[in-house]
Amino acid sequence: MLNYTAIDFETANSYRGSPCAVGLVRVREGIPVEQCHWLIRPPERVDYFDSWNTRIHGITKEMVADQPRWKDILPAIINFIGNVSAAREK
Repeated sequence: MLNYTAIDFETANSYRGSPCAVGLVRVREGIPVEQCHWLIRPPERVDYFDSWNTRIHGITKEMVADQPRWKDILPAIINFIGNVSAAREK
């Protein structure tokens, strides 16, 4: 069986670099064993929400107003995913 971490991004607008949420699910031997998610305030230059995106995921600018930015969440994401090369060696 494969072991992997699935990742899902939601973006504030059509720019791929405007994350407003990320969710992760850790799968071991084909079974989901752990999950986590964060709301994210998009990066400053792309910190706006298109109504199309909001209709899809339901996340609004107000919901992320006090949330950390991507650069602040990234270490936690990397920590959750873990060391991929070490996992391959097992």
